[in-house]
Amino acid sequence: MQNIVLIGFMGCGKSTLARELGRVSGRFVLDSDMLIEQREGISVAEYFARYGEGAFREREREFIDWVESSVHGAIISTGGGMSAHNSVKPMGIVVYLDMAFERICARLSQSDLAKRPLFGDRTKALELFTKRQAIYQAQADITLNAELEIAALVSALDPLL
Repeated sequence: MQNIVLIGFMGCGKSTLARELGRVSGRFVLDSDMLIEQREGISVAEYFARYGEGAFREREREFIDWVESSVHGAIISTGGGMSAHNSVKPMGIVVYLDMAFERICARLSQSDLAKRPLFGDRTKALELFTKRQAIYQAQADITLNAELEIAALVSALDPLL
């Protein structure tokens, strides 16, 4: 059974969908940012501040290598930049959750924004969003409109479960 790998910009609902897919399918759910935080003992934002983005991307690369060699049949929620800096295809079937930038901004609270180090400057975040859209699309096996209700997203992925 292949892994289902959720990609997309920060705040598009990857973690929420992963938890729901895990609930309805009984599959294990892995969140790359959460596992990196647990391994390193600090938040992603703090890791960025202490060690820089390059070091964080290396932790993501290690996560990809681990999943590719050791994890089967899981639902995997990736950080927003993982697929922009590394190929995630070796981990499984890649599902891109596409959502408009303004919709993402409207969904995120101030505390959510504070957890995302690359969302500090909204203009730069929009530039990053625009740059990453083509990258996400290129890696995706399936693209879903993440503005749909969660039940519709689960239903669209039901054949993979």
